Amino acid sequence: MEVKLRKLWPLVGALCATVFSSAFAHSNYSSGSNGSSGSSYGSSMDSSSGTTQSGQGSYQRGTFREITPNAGPRVAHGADVFITADFIWWNASQEGISYAVTGFDTDGGADPFASASKGKYDYVGSDWAPGFKVGLGLNLSHDGWDLYSQYTWLHASDNSSLSRTDGVAYAGSILPFGDGPTVTGDKVKANWDLHFNVIDLELGRNFYLSQFLTMRPFIGLKGTWQDQDLKVTTESDQFDINNNNQNIPVTGPFVHKNATDVWGIGVRGGLNVSWYMSKSWSLYGDFAWTTMWTDYDKLTRSDTLYDSTTGNSKTYFNVSNDDIYSVKYVGEMELGLRWEMWFYDDNYHFAIQAGWEQQVWVNWGQFVELLDHVNHDLSLHGLNLKFRFDF
Repeated sequence: MEVKLRKLWPLVGALCATVFSSAFAHSNYSSGSNGSSGSSYGSSMDSSSGTTQSGQGSYQRGTFREITPNAGPRVAHGADVFITADFIWWNASQEGISYAVTGFDTDGGADPFASASKGKYDYVGSDWAPGFKVGLGLNLSHDGWDLYSQYTWLHASDNSSLSRTDGVAYAGSILPFGDGPTVTGDKVKANWDLHFNVIDLELGRNFYLSQFLTMRPFIGLKGTWQDQDLKVTTESDQFDINNNNQNIPVTGPFVHKNATDVWGIGVRGGLNVSWYMSKSWSLYGDFAWTTMWTDYDKLTRSDTLYDSTTGNSKTYFNVSNDDIYSVKYVGEMELGLRWEMWFYDDNYHFAIQAGWEQQVWVNWGQFVELLDHVNHDLSLHGLNLKFRFDF
């Protein structure tokens, strides 16, 4: 029995230490709240009577010390408005647009076991093009928040052609497990156009994480309206139209057209981080992610064979779909260097930055194929040159 009680003494000692330390902490808290101590943590000042109140019921947001100081940039005696302008030089690339193929068996040789020569797929849908961004922002009086809106415009186009003496085929005419392409010629050429429009709306706050590191988390909306057009022309002097088991020769060309119009809106959030090397120079990194509801209000495809001699034509494939809804994802990243300055007694602020931006619109491009719709990523990357002016 004595041995068992001896084992309980450490437990009793720990319990007593816990009780006394809790009482001592409560005593210090009360003395600090009553003004006998220099600490003001956990207390608030009544502006009307000048007395200090304490306790959970008297807590008021904003009466305590600032945990994350506002990092601006803000100017003195200003309207708290800022404007931005960007020159962009981006590569827009819509994946998955193959328009021509070589290396197939034309089935016209004397040897039934003759193999096709080595060929390749040729692609269109990638172009470097200039564009711009313009933005307007407002620094709010509440807790250093800011409201910012930006519009992005880009128009890209790409042209390509492929010819071969032993034949080239329109890639969209190849069926899985078929006997080969159904549209062949001497030359295939393609044209692709992208009209890209985006509006971003952000509510954020820029604050210091340390003396030389700032971060601006933001949340907002992203809206877009875009259209893509693809035209593929196959040229040959050996096209035939089958009529009552008779092949009627025509001069061509065979023209394929595919068009996509889409608009969408979604929730966007991200971070802007800056590493300051001095007051004026900093490295910055921007990250954003969007979940976007989209409406493909136009998905069309037509395949038409023309006869330039008679002016007649025959459409073999004619499909038009509208209002196809889905949820898409957009990822954005940018890394660059910034220089900024304040002038005229800090009444104005100017900044210039150059960076490299990348965007991926996941499964964004939808095109009508012979058997189904196919989705491929739309990617954009390139140079951003931004100017900002606060006044």
